[in-house]
Amino acid sequence: MTDQPEVRLSYPSDENDKLHQLEVLFEDWKTLFSKNNHVQNYSAEDMVTDGFYPYYFSQKVKILYIGREARGISGCNYIDILFNAYKEKRVGGQHINSVFFHKRMLYITFGIMHDFPKWGDIPYADQIVETFGTAEGISFAFMNISKFSNEKVEFQSDWNLINDSILNSSNESRNLIREEIEILEPDLIITMNFDGLLKNLGEMRFEKYSDRYNTYVMNLKGKNALVINSSHFTAMGLNDETDFYEPIKDAYCRFKK
Repeated sequence: MTDQPEVRLSYPSDENDKLHQLEVLFEDWKTLFSKNNHVQNYSAEDMVTDGFYPYYFSQKVKILYIGREARGISGCNYIDILFNAYKEKRVGGQHINSVFFHKRMLYITFGIMHDFPKWGDIPYADQIVETFGTAEGISFAFMNISKFSNEKVEFQSDWNLINDSILNSSNESRNLIREEIEILEPDLIITMNFDGLLKNLGEMRFEKYSDRYNTYVMNLKGKNALVINSSHFTAMGLNDETDFYEPIKDAYCRFKK
């Protein structure tokens, strides 16, 4: 269990209703988790909540990133933990500019919000986070498909834990993963090497396959959201610009046409 840091999140009043909707959803999720036994002695008390950073709903493109699992933060709120890490410019002891997963989300979000400037014109991550989650800066939503945190020291995803969470996140009448997406109302969803997991997000229509991404269209209460399944943002052997920024730009611009 990781101690919660001092939370410095400050949401505008018009996002309070969405925060409340997420709180209610996570209480239902915790109740559902409490009805079953889980692998590795995990329990409902270990559940990790997530959602959106301040000013997400006022962005010109509401971007939702979906990852696999949190790490080292059992029982905590992912958004609280990571917001503070961004502001401190260090994630897991590393400077934000050297953490592939997070710097790539920041670069791509900045690019989309500023109509895809040249790669070299995008500020470094430590500059972007100065105004991240404020009225003057960028923001996005983030959720992990698993609501359990991987506490192992190994780098690999804990698929037994991920699959346990997914299995226990729905029943005959509800899919809570899909319900979280519906509350967040994204215009664009970016998943990371999710081919085997996409079906758990709910119904969507396949759009395009390429060697760098797959795209789908998800209907969310009458609105079509683009789903881009890209390479995983932790991949060390891939190039930020040619393997992430340009493919996502291509996919998004095709959709908007």
